This record gives sequence, structure tokens and C-alpha cells, in this order.
Amino acid sequence: MQKTFLLFGLIINSLLFSQKIHIKYLFVRSPIATLSEDLYIDGNKVISIQDSIIHFNNVQSEGSINDIIPGGKKVKAFYFISNSTNSNDRDFFFTSDVESYDNYFVHDKITKPLWKIDNSSTKKIAGYNCIKATTNFRGSNVVAYYAKDLPYSVGPFKFFGLPGVILDVRVEGKSFDLWKAEKVETNYTKNINFNPDFKGFTKVEIKRFIELKDLKRRKFQAQVQKETLPGEKVDFPKERFGVESVFEWEK
Repeated sequence: MQKTFLLFGLIINSLLFSQKIHIKYLFVRSPIATLSEDLYIDGNKVISIQDSIIHFNNVQSEGSINDIIPGGKKVKAFYFISNSTNSNDRDFFFTSDVESYDNYFVHDKITKPLWKIDNSSTKKIAGYNCIKATTNFRGSNVVAYYAKDLPYSVGPFKFFGLPGVILDVRVEGKSFDLWKAEKVETNYTKNINFNPDFKGFTKVEIKRFIELKDLKRRKFQAQVQKETLPGEKVDFPKERFGVESVFEWEK
């Protein structure tokens, strides 16, 4: 009888991990801008795709996180995980730009966040019972809720490391920089390319990419300051925009 229950448990477990899962998130990017992000899971293949259409205060405006590639073609932001032999870190790849005329394919390796799980704090999201967890992710204190019934250690953007799919994650104390699941679809039928080809994109490591972004920000600030009236000073934000304010090599 014990062997029967063990076999039954193994069958159920294999069925759970063979599920194809699609989660649609609302990504609140700023106080005025929102967009959608779709996470697809098929076994050990994972890809998250941010839409190129941004909504501003309920008015749809065509824009792109990555701007426009040559020829005027809209592009989306892809975040996907490669297979990692080390469970304590993950390889992420994403598309982005620095200027409107360039396109980068960026490699980022992230160490598993040190999550603190609070089993006493739960809430239901998209029909799933979720458990609260907190951590500091690259300078931001974040709060997440994950579903143990979806046994994959993934989430939107670059979040991972919990014993279930993250259905809600946000920077503590802010009304933006947050992702919340609006729909969970199991055994989806849509054909997903988990290994998109980004020909023409410049391949770069995350550290170099951030250096280029910071250089652009400093040039912009210097230009704005130059154009202000004599004696006046513009106070610029000290931190980077977004969830990632401090990177590992800066600590």
C-alpha cells in the first residue's frame, strides 16, 4: 500500500511539472504608465515577454520599451532564463536600448535572492492561494506572493527563487514598480518560441550595458543643467529608475 501511494505521488508530481503555464501580468511601470507582461513555462523552458504598447492614464499610446529598430518595426522586451547548472543563480537575457537607434541583447546573471517566507500571511490571486515572501532585490525591498500549487521557481521580470510561481511582486511602499497576475492559464495551446533570434542586436554583458545607460543619464543631466538660468540648479533623482537601483559590483 505504501508503494502504491508513493507511485501515485510521483505520477501527480510529474504531471504538475509537465504543465504548460501562461501567466498574464499587469506591470505598473510608473505612476502614469502600465503595460502587460506574459510569462510562459514549458518544463524547464521559461520566457517572459513585455508588450511594446504602453498605456498612459487609460489612454492607449503606442510606445516601446526598446523604442523602434531600423525600419520602424516595433520590438518587445524579452526576458528569458537559460538552463543553469547552479541552482543558486540564473542566466537572464533581455533586449533593450540605450539610444533610439541601437538595440542590445543583454546577458545578466543573478544570484538567488534571500527570501524570507511568511506562511502566516496569505491571499488569493487569480484563483490561487499565495504565500508572502520578502527580500532585497538589487537595492529595492520587495514583497512577493507565490503559489505553491504552481511548482516552478519563476516569476515576472527577473524574479525567482521561491517554491512556486510568483503571482504578485512589488517594491515596498510604492504604488508602481509592481507586477500582478491578472490571468493564469494552464496547458495553453499557443505556439511559443522559447529561443528567439535577435540578429542585428549588439550582445553585451549587464555591467557594460548599465555603464552605457548611466553615461547617457549623466549627459542628459549635464545638458539640462547647462540650459537652466545662471545660478539655478536642477535636483535630479539620486537613484536609478526602476527596481534595480544597486548592482552587485557596486556594493
